[in-house]
Amino acid sequence: MLLSSLRLLLLAPIYTAVAIQHGTDDTFSESLTLHPLPDGRMSVLFQFETIFSSPKIPSSTPQSHHSLTPPSLLLPLEANNVSELTISFTSGWDSTRSSSAGLMNYDSSGGGGEIRGWLRNSDDAEERWNAVTSALGGLFCAGLGAKDMGDVVRDFGGIYPQNRFVEDTTHFLLSHPESHLCTENLTPFLSLLPSKGLSGISSLLSQPGIIFSWESQSEGIEILMPSSTHPQGRWKGWWEGVLPLIPENNKRNNNNDDKSRNFSIEKIFRKKLPRPFPEAQSSVLRLIKDSPRDDNLKAKPNGQEGDEWIDGQSRNVIEWDLTDANLVGKDIDFWWDGENEFHYPRNILPPGISISRTVVDKLASDGTFQIIITNNDDLERRAIYSEIWPWWVKGWMSEIELFVDDEKRPDLLENSSYNPSTPPKISTTTLHFTLTIPARSKLMLKIPFTKLTLKYTEHRPDAERGIELSSSILTLLDTVPEHSTGSSIEDSRRTGRKRIYTNRLLLDIPTPDFSMPYNVIIMSSTVMAVFFGLMQGVLTRKWGWVEVKEEKVVEVEVKKND
Repeated sequence: MLLSSLRLLLLAPIYTAVAIQHGTDDTFSESLTLHPLPDGRMSVLFQFETIFSSPKIPSSTPQSHHSLTPPSLLLPLEANNVSELTISFTSGWDSTRSSSAGLMNYDSSGGGGEIRGWLRNSDDAEERWNAVTSALGGLFCAGLGAKDMGDVVRDFGGIYPQNRFVEDTTHFLLSHPESHLCTENLTPFLSLLPSKGLSGISSLLSQPGIIFSWESQSEGIEILMPSSTHPQGRWKGWWEGVLPLIPENNKRNNNNDDKSRNFSIEKIFRKKLPRPFPEAQSSVLRLIKDSPRDDNLKAKPNGQEGDEWIDGQSRNVIEWDLTDANLVGKDIDFWWDGENEFHYPRNILPPGISISRTVVDKLASDGTFQIIITNNDDLERRAIYSEIWPWWVKGWMSEIELFVDDEKRPDLLENSSYNPSTPPKISTTTLHFTLTIPARSKLMLKIPFTKLTLKYTEHRPDAERGIELSSSILTLLDTVPEHSTGSSIEDSRRTGRKRIYTNRLLLDIPTPDFSMPYNVIIMSSTVMAVFFGLMQGVLTRKWGWVEVKEEKVVEVEVKKND
């Protein structure tokens, strides 16, 4: 009796863990989306999603069980009362060549690195946010923490609302526009997946030599933590790249005659379709066609076709179920029927809304932000334009101007919110403009600003090349969900892309000549060294006569014996 009781006591933790593991409803799904672009390139999007629960294991110390979701990702969020969190890294995107206002994944940031999230309010919320950024920065091999005091932004909660409403929370945002993607960011991303890049769609992604040769990349994750009202959490990760289907100089495999856009899974990834990940509930390959321009785009073997509303356009989508054993180890070919040579189109259909930002009147201390918002729709649009500036950029809100076709239109500015940095406390400057964008128009917003002079101790210890500003954000207020049923909206307002980002901006700042102090130090030190040496010699040396005795020279005659 005692032995059996002791055995149950020793094996109780194992039985508990097994019971919890079988009692969870964790599910994992993955997809690979291919989208040929009108300029001869193709967007490739990997998406992974896990629905998880976090039941508590009964023990003397707080513990949680995770099956398909890595504890290294969730435990720092649980410990610091994080409700939602999004991390993204983006390098390069050109909306003028793709007829799209952004990448296929709508949560990708404008450029560089960005981390944002909602934390439950507490007295040490700032410290908890720093702990989260430090932990995840180490996990992703990236600098996600604040580099300077006041970099963290708190008033962007309206621009990034909660996916699941949780009371008594605060929004945090931290941007790193100078960050770039590299293999050190991809390897930790693969380690978070339950397949670890060994099987399923992730095995196509675990080839940094191939995917980092593409023109642009975007990587990110989004986590929704379980709560009392939402017992299940969700984390999804994505990796997106854009590759040219027409190689440079129209050469592919040293064949000068191949000038078409034809491609296949094996040609892109140097692999055929992999075996599915055993725990995946779904594994799907998707091909998006822009109807009616890509009606002649064919695929073999055939997949299941259907129409979907994607990013403001009705598109034809072909899907393949990669859990089908008949597709394992096979290849899928894609070609444009009747197209032997690709010709770059003279005109590319622009997106419904596009935005660009530049700096004009470049002077040493003053300049003007010039933002151009183009509305290609036949309907009037409403949006919020948002900016994040470092403390040394001071905008002149009284001199803001709005133009439509060279005509001043101050009536289009409905509302403005300006939160300047307040010295002596260093913080970022944020502003939000609620705008009305007329149909078929080009709205120009001009914001004059002054660049304050930094102390020489405030310059970062790196090569002086200017400082990059984060991408500005245009938040659309009149969008309709893509999956809405019974909707009569048949224009670009029916989209899941609520935010459009501008390009990053490299801003020159008044910089002192750092070489002059070193020149002065070197010259002063040299003069002082010479002066000190001469004076020390004069004061310490004694001058006098030194008698040298004559040495006797002894001549030795060497006789040579015959």
